[in-house]
Formats: sequence, C-alpha cells, structure tokens
Amino acid sequence: MAGTNNQDSETVLCDTIGTSTAAARARARDAAIGMTIKDRYVIEKQIGTGGFGAVYLARDQELLSKRVVIKLLHEESLENEWAVRKFRHEIEALTRIDHPGVIGVLDTGSMPDGVPFIVMQYVEGVSLRSVMQMSPEGMGFEHTANIVNQIGHALTAAHEKGIIHRDLKPENIMIRNNSGDEQVKIIDFGIAKVKDSQLAPSTVIAATAGTIAYMAPEQLNARAVSGSADTYSLGAIAYEMLTGRRPFNPETAFQLVEMQRAGVRIKPSDLRPALPAAADDVILKALLYNPEQRYPSARAFSDYLADALESGQSDFRGDISIPTIVRPPLQAAPPVQAAAPVQAPRTRSRNYGLIGAGVVLLTVVAAGLLVWPRITSRTTGDQPANDPAKTIAVANRSMDYYLMVQQYLPNGNPYQGPFKATGNNTLGDGWAFTVHTSSPQDGFLYLVNEGPAAGGGVSYNLLYPTPKVNGGSARVEAGQDRDLGPYFLDKHQGTEKFWLVWSATAVAEFEAVKSVVNPKEKGTVSDPQRIEAIRSFLDTNWASKPDVEIDKANKLVRVKAKSDLLVNLMELEHH
Repeated sequence: MAGTNNQDSETVLCDTIGTSTAAARARARDAAIGMTIKDRYVIEKQIGTGGFGAVYLARDQELLSKRVVIKLLHEESLENEWAVRKFRHEIEALTRIDHPGVIGVLDTGSMPDGVPFIVMQYVEGVSLRSVMQMSPEGMGFEHTANIVNQIGHALTAAHEKGIIHRDLKPENIMIRNNSGDEQVKIIDFGIAKVKDSQLAPSTVIAATAGTIAYMAPEQLNARAVSGSADTYSLGAIAYEMLTGRRPFNPETAFQLVEMQRAGVRIKPSDLRPALPAAADDVILKALLYNPEQRYPSARAFSDYLADALESGQSDFRGDISIPTIVRPPLQAAPPVQAAAPVQAPRTRSRNYGLIGAGVVLLTVVAAGLLVWPRITSRTTGDQPANDPAKTIAVANRSMDYYLMVQQYLPNGNPYQGPFKATGNNTLGDGWAFTVHTSSPQDGFLYLVNEGPAAGGGVSYNLLYPTPKVNGGSARVEAGQDRDLGPYFLDKHQGTEKFWLVWSATAVAEFEAVKSVVNPKEKGTVSDPQRIEAIRSFLDTNWASKPDVEIDKANKLVRVKAKSDLLVNLMELEHH
C-alpha cells in the first residue's frame, strides 16, 4: 500500500537494502559483538535485526553477568527522522508501562557515535508462534484462555498509559516459565503509538508500520487508531490459536480490507467443532469492522473469551452489546495430600515413549473428554464380559487428578522442589511430571501415551498398569490414590497425548496389550492389529464435550462422566 499524509497511517515497510548498505550493517554487527557499553554491558551476539535497528544479547557486569537485551538503531537510520522518533517512542512506551506482561526497560543512552540504544529485560522463553506451531489443529481451550487473558490485561495496562502497540502478532509475544506457570511478555514496541509524547512529539509524517495479517481495518485504511486496533489483533491471534488458521487469507492488502468489511465467513467452530458457541461469539465481536462495535478494552475481550472457553456460556448472539457470561460455581475440592517428591530415575536412556535428552519444552494442557457410548469390549480382568460377578456396577465415573512437576539437573539430581500443576505449564530441559489420581469409586485405570515417533509416525505406549506396579493389575480400589510416573519426553518433538481411562469394568483392548508388550520397552505397543484396536477404542469413545472442573486454588482437576466409562485427554507440547 502507498503511504499517506496521515500521521496515523499504517502501511507495511518493505526494506530493500542495497549491497553497500547490507555490507555496512554486517560490519556494524560484527563490530558491536564484544563491545562494552557504558562500562557495564558486554555484547555477546546478535539475536535479531530489522529495517531500522538490531537486537543483541548482552551481559550486565554490574549484576553478576545477568543477561539483558540491547537494541541499537542502525547508523544510517539516524538520517530518518521518522525512524528516530519511533525509537524514542519505544523507549517512552516501555518506560511508561509498569506491568509484568510487558517487557521492561532497564537503561537507555547513546553510543559515542550518537547511535541510541535501549537495554531491556531478557526473556528466557519461546515465542507464542513456536507454541502455536506445536498444535497445528489448534491449542487447548484452557491453555488459550490463560495466554489470551494475560495478553489482554497487559495491553489494557499499556492503553491506559496512552500506548498502542500497533504490531501485535505471535512473534511479538514471548512465553516464559515462572515457577511452573506460564507468563506472557509482550515485546517490540518499535512502532507503538504514544499519546502526548514527551520525548518525540509527532512532527513528521508516518511512513511505515505493522504486519498486514493482524492489522485492524482502521490501520489498513490509514485512519486514526485506538486501543481497539490492538484488541482486533488479539482477536485474530485467538482465532488462530484455537483453529490453526487465520480468520482471513487474502493475497493483497486491498483484498484483506474487503474481507474485513464483509466479516468473518468461517466461524472458529466451523474449523473446531468442539469449540463452545460462546467462544465464537466473543471472537467474532472482537473482529468486527467498526472499532466502536468491538469490546471497550482488550481486558474485557480476554476476560469474556476465558469465561466462554471454560464455561461455554454467553447470551451474546451477534448484536453489538457486551456478552454476559455466567460461569457455574466450582464446588470446593477436598484437601489434597501433596505427593512425595519425584525421584530421579537412574537412567534416561530407556524409552518410556517420553524419556528425553536435549532441550525439552512442554506445555501441559489438561482437557477432559468424557464419553458414554455403548461399549461391548470392557471386561473385568481376564474374565469374560458376561460374568456378572466380575462386573463393577457403577453408573457414573469421576476422578480427581493433578500433576506433580519437578526439574532435574543433567546429572539426574533434582533441582529445587516439586510443585503441583493442573496444566498450562511450559517446562524446559530436565523436567519430569507425575500424574496423581484419586476416585471415590472402584474401577480399572489405564494411561496410554500416543506420541510422535521417528519418521513422522505415531507410537503407542501403555504406561499404566505396569508389571512392577499393583502386580500388573489395572484394578484400583475406591479412595486408593495412584501416582503414575515420573515421565520424561524423548527426542521426538510434537504433541504428546496422554489418554487417562477410568472404567467400571476392565477394557479388553488394554488387557490384551498387557500380556504382549515387552516390559523392557516400557509398554511400547508394536503389534499393528493391537495398535488399531487401541486407536479405534479411543476414537470411538472420544466424542463428547467434557465435564471438567478446575480448582485453581488447590491445583486440582475434577472430571466426571454420566457413564461407567470416563476418557480424559491430557496434551503435552514437546518442542
């Protein structure tokens, strides 16, 4: 798109760098490495570059070599008044905002040659884009709700200080692990709009900005923008997080404007049938063409979406009013006895279908999937299904569970203590988890791993029961707690699925596997016919919307089924 004479115009910069300019930048990059700034910050390496500046990883010598990020404006950009103004706007934006969800500025200044710089927090984590790529069909509902909610609150804190990001996209959202909980950090305020700027008043014509795929209509039409533009971008990101696709896929910016004007044609639930209708309503409202018809704040949008994904209730059906979402009260859970610390295994060389080496990134997403179709293959132990004396007659199934997570050092020793979690955790190298289960009923418990394998294949492992636990029997008495694990990820990246099956009667498909799997391979199922039987069982019984309650205070997940069979899916993102 062509630029306009509007100070709020939003177009896409196409930075065509000539050979001499590129060579000059390469020399500047190499010269910066090893440089000490303000007798304090030692630059180690470049970690990113753009049209006007470069970003470096450095060490703060006054703070025990703590890692920081330094952004330098390119020397030739000093001749570009707009570029200098936007660099100063970024400094002012980060200085104004004081919120844990926004990257913090630590220091500013200028190099001896006049090139300005910013020193910012270093975020040890991954981008939202990399997390999304691990779930190409869409991320888990609770996981999405947690991340979007944090982004919405951070954006609103920025808007209240007169800062509009204007380039919100998955690449500019970092996810870090903070004591087992995921924490969002919004980065790159390089083209932010700063209201009533003190450092760089708007005296020049805007010429560049943004990423087309996530731009609001008013940005593309070069009209004045407000915080509603960031809300629109967040709505587009939420759509993509839940479906794996963007709401619009145009070939040109002009085509995108026309698509936005016509409205979203494919609802998120068209691509993700299990998505609550209320979530459709909330996302589509955020993507309305007219900014006045969207939510009054990014926080309002993210709160409504979180409630819709967790409760699935809303009275909004297409008008421009704010939806009223009623979340059913969560019944108090009984006190949970903390599990014993996870013991480090003697070796990690064996294949649990989950054992890992190298950098491991996990995002634990608990999504209960409960089903109650007619099942004819479930029996008690090795007895035939028609033996009434061996059948546990329970009409409903329920189970509580939580994860016990702990990090290990490369030598196998535990690092710090374990902590409880219900999901939504990004875990790194050397982490392990145990699944703690309990139920007021008798039943038969199975844990099956369906995960990525070599060559892009899928492996199946019966993780529980095992010959060394409970004599190999799946039978669990009422009130009898079970700790399943610990489990580590192997080298194969992708989505690890854990099927927790809690049945009133034994499941023939899994009972048959128990007698043929090799104990040394930790439950790996290799017979194609038995793999197909397991896959068929899971596909058949994984069909209904879950009845899941999450007690965040006690870190407990409660799943229920109006049937004698409960199937619950937990997903771990392995990157």
